[in-house]
Amino acid sequence: MDHKKLAEARIHAMTTADLNRFMVVACALVSDLYCPGYSSAKALSRESNLIRTAARYKVDASKITARVTAELSAKRKGGKALSHNL
Repeated sequence: MDHKKLAEARIHAMTTADLNRFMVVACALVSDLYCPGYSSAKALSRESNLIRTAARYKVDASKITARVTAELSAKRKGGKALSHNL
């Protein structure tokens, strides 16, 4: 799946108000993406804005975390990354 093309199409379809709302939400949540020492082993707190927002939109953050961890592990071991959708 080409995520860049998918995101590009959705962003181009947004109205100015939608784009402004998206940017405000993205700016509010970006601090939750910081991983001290680049440690991906530490999970985000359930009280973090990102996890609470994911729950509000019914996004299974633990499933995404497990998927990304598996893909990164496979890449480190020289294996093939998973290619099916969530």
